[in-house]
Amino acid sequence: MANGITRFFKAIWYTLTGRAHESADRLMENPEAVRGAYEDIIRDKQGNVQRYKQAIGQLMALVEQKKGTLKSLTDDINRLEDLKSGAIAKAKTTAAELQNSGMAPEEVKQHSEYVRCVTAYNDFHSTLEEKNARVVELEADIERAQQDIEAHKLQITTLHRDLNKIKTEQSEAVADLITAREQEDIADMLSGISMDGTSAELTRMREIREKAKGRSQVAQELAGTDSRTEEEEFLTAARTTAASDEFDSLIFGAQQTDTAAAQKTEPQKQPASADSELPL
Repeated sequence: MANGITRFFKAIWYTLTGRAHESADRLMENPEAVRGAYEDIIRDKQGNVQRYKQAIGQLMALVEQKKGTLKSLTDDINRLEDLKSGAIAKAKTTAAELQNSGMAPEEVKQHSEYVRCVTAYNDFHSTLEEKNARVVELEADIERAQQDIEAHKLQITTLHRDLNKIKTEQSEAVADLITAREQEDIADMLSGISMDGTSAELTRMREIREKAKGRSQVAQELAGTDSRTEEEEFLTAARTTAASDEFDSLIFGAQQTDTAAAQKTEPQKQPASADSELPL
């Protein structure tokens, strides 16, 4: 039961999210929406490139700082080398002077002036070793950092190239969407399924034209009604008269013929003149 309820709610969730994704994808087919999305991507990448440059700048600053430290250490090492040489020279001079004064070598080694020279030499030597080790470490760090900087510079160049490609892709994507939309609108208009303002206006104009043509045809028909009615009346009278004459001819044809002939052969009575009427 619980699994069924869970699957039911999951199905609802998948349906809602699927519709949301479908609506979002449909909205993203808008050229301006695509342009804005690309602008966001470009801004993000530009920000990443800028932060990358800042990080490389900080790395280069650290390298310069290490180079400064290396130079200072090199100067210190040169000075320590000179101090070591000076301590040795001082120890030799002291030992010679003490030996010349009749002091034995073992006594010379215990003499304070000689001990001071030896102690200074040892200090210079140990410090020099430390600084030399630090120089080796710094030189390795600087070389590694310079290699990283060069690699980062190449990466920056690649990022700039990719950014330019995205800008070009933005223009192409917007142009493709506009072209696709125009082609779709034209196809819909030609197929009569377009619902945009242009096609609706075209449909309305066509309806107006058809209505005007219909009204004109009706007006013309109405204008010719009286004359056609009169003509039809005359034709009907002619047909009726002809039919009646033909019928009468069939029924009364012989009698009418004899009567007409007699009327033609019978002499016409002349009216009597005034002289004939008087008695002789």
